[in-house]
Amino acid sequence: MYKRIIYDSALDWVPYLAFGITAAVFLTFVVRAFKLRKDSADKLSRLPLDD
Repeated sequence: MYKRIIYDSALDWVPYLAFGITAAVFLTFVVRAFKLRKDSADKLSRLPLDD
């Protein structure tokens, strides 16, 4: 009856790839934030207030 509706499973991996890239970027930021030295963190925290 509805032969024009074709389910293509070739793009099933796209949401997994998008989630993987997003998770990798987020984890990279988290790891870099935890590895940041104290003096660099203090300098960056005062940066918007310096004129």
